[in-house]
Amino acid sequence: MNLDGAVNAKAEVFLRAFKYSEVVTASTDIGAQPTFSPQPGTAAYADIVKARRGGEFDPKEKIAVGVLRRSDNNDRPSDLKLGLFVQHKKLLHHPVVEAAQRIAKGEAKIIVTGRVRRQVAARADLCRPLLMGESVGHHRVTAGTIGCFGIDGNGDVGMVSNNHVLAHTNRAKPGDVIVQPGRLDHGDAADATHRIAKLRAFVPIDFDPSASNLVDCAFALLDDPMNCDARRVGHDSIDPHRWNLGVIEDLILDQVPVKKVGRTTRLTEGLVEAIDVDNVRVQMISGARSKYAIFNRQMAISGTQRPFSKGGDSGSLICTAEGRPVALLFAGTETGGRNGFGITYANPIRTVLDALDIDLYTGPAGA
Repeated sequence: MNLDGAVNAKAEVFLRAFKYSEVVTASTDIGAQPTFSPQPGTAAYADIVKARRGGEFDPKEKIAVGVLRRSDNNDRPSDLKLGLFVQHKKLLHHPVVEAAQRIAKGEAKIIVTGRVRRQVAARADLCRPLLMGESVGHHRVTAGTIGCFGIDGNGDVGMVSNNHVLAHTNRAKPGDVIVQPGRLDHGDAADATHRIAKLRAFVPIDFDPSASNLVDCAFALLDDPMNCDARRVGHDSIDPHRWNLGVIEDLILDQVPVKKVGRTTRLTEGLVEAIDVDNVRVQMISGARSKYAIFNRQMAISGTQRPFSKGGDSGSLICTAEGRPVALLFAGTETGGRNGFGITYANPIRTVLDALDIDLYTGPAGA
């Protein structure tokens, strides 16, 4: 099927198999496809709320749907199929999965991923000047990764990472201290040498079953904008490829090679597994009172030689092989994917920048 056919098939799966309703929102993505979720007052919504209150889950929340290219014909970008990402093999014969396969008329691939969790963590050092790919975090968060640097409409320079890294999963407030390295790496808010930024803004994560989260992102203003190198990625990564951080890559298809530098796994390479993935259920808060959120329009990535990401890599900037930014890493699984290394999920970087109302910053003009 072509792209229009795949998008229409995905919409039909959510309407007929999931029994979800179309969500009408004022999206920042021009021409973006509609998203679907269980709406209050519907049977689908009631089932999910009942399961959550009972400490369980509704199986439909653990089945995500995206668009990918047929593995047997990688040279034809118009030859697409649906990707069904299930978080447990017990769901392989779930009625929703079987209905989705019928709707796709055989043009569907099932991928077992395991549980999807935010990527938080073991290792990291003090890094000056500040660099993308290094340990960072809200002073009460373990540790994540500096994704990239941004500049707002006032000309103020800051860093971009996840909400759950810089804003303590909605629990922080503007002005809170950000430390480098992160607390797990012995970063201490009481140490003046570790305090490097203050939280400016974040996009709240909505945990309602009907919510359509597009991003997990936050922006923190640097205390000293001159104390960052916005053109260099990773202080100990010898990268044989060039980075072209000033140019955002908007046209991404599955099978495209990508790379990232993160706090935990450092430089890794992978392939885009699928694009425009909806209904990704992510465990955002763990423990006795675990909380889950649904994310739509995400990118799914598999590692080629090893896991693309692990705990602590959250917030990493994902780029094409040529070094053009494409996405902000925020979650992943330990298993699944084309090589069994797990699946990494990421927000399109353009959506992140638009949501935070900032531009990518690559250094002073003329530098």
